[in-house]
Amino acid sequence: MAVYEEGSFSAAAIRVNATQSGLSMHVRELEKLYDVKFFDRSSTGVKPTETGRQFYKVAISVLSAAEEARDTLRELSGSVSDHIRVGMMPAFARAVLSPTLLSFKQEYQHVRVSIKEAYSGQLSDDVAEGKLDFAVVPYYNSALDLNAATMGVDQECLVCSAQNSLALKSEAKLSTLPPLRIIFPSKANARRSRLERYLTVNGIKPKETMELDTMLGTLDIVANSDWVSILPAVLSPPDKDGRKLLFTPLSDPPLTVEYMLISHTAHHLSKASQAFVDILQSALNNVLEADPLSDR
Repeated sequence: MAVYEEGSFSAAAIRVNATQSGLSMHVRELEKLYDVKFFDRSSTGVKPTETGRQFYKVAISVLSAAEEARDTLRELSGSVSDHIRVGMMPAFARAVLSPTLLSFKQEYQHVRVSIKEAYSGQLSDDVAEGKLDFAVVPYYNSALDLNAATMGVDQECLVCSAQNSLALKSEAKLSTLPPLRIIFPSKANARRSRLERYLTVNGIKPKETMELDTMLGTLDIVANSDWVSILPAVLSPPDKDGRKLLFTPLSDPPLTVEYMLISHTAHHLSKASQAFVDILQSALNNVLEADPLSDR
């Protein structure tokens, strides 16, 4: 499975903590034993044959069933002791993570939780490589072997300082506003192309742009200047008082973002992982159902 997913014996060997020669030998022995060929090998890597693709699907189900069996035994023994590794985008880390973690730790005191904050591309890769049990992302690489389920749909907002002279009420139509200084994430962030496409399609030309891949840094600059940014409403709860930042949903047209829960197709979510997901979903629902508008 590692060789199939990595497309390389050397990369697969690093992933499973084995030697390249040893891993190659194991695969060749399996091919020889059943008189099949899993991969076409070349100097640039390996490509799965049709036999390799079919066997990979079986291998996924086998490993998933094994993990489910282990989780069942833990549940029957009355103990839920585990280590779950969760990936989250920065927007979730600011407004949804805290209530989720506090609630989860009250019920599952013996479960260790590790949180990695990153953007969707990195989180997708980490889930595919088994470094994370699951992650929540706005976009993911559909070419990877991942399960994906929608957790909710959010609205994108124009975020500006409470001292900004923009005349905003219940919604922000960018085409009617003067040219803005807008902070964008870098081109490595999947949000960047989507935001630029929105502006281009609607004939909106920024006065000036800045590239910044830090959520807290972006919010701090916006709060203390005339720079603005376009961010999801899930970030808005800490700023409901409207003293520093104002969140105003984009309109005419609106822009939405879909949050996806991604996990590896070969890895069954443990009871602890599923419990964390359920609590996270509840916390997210509370935010999505609330009005993102700050007090004005």
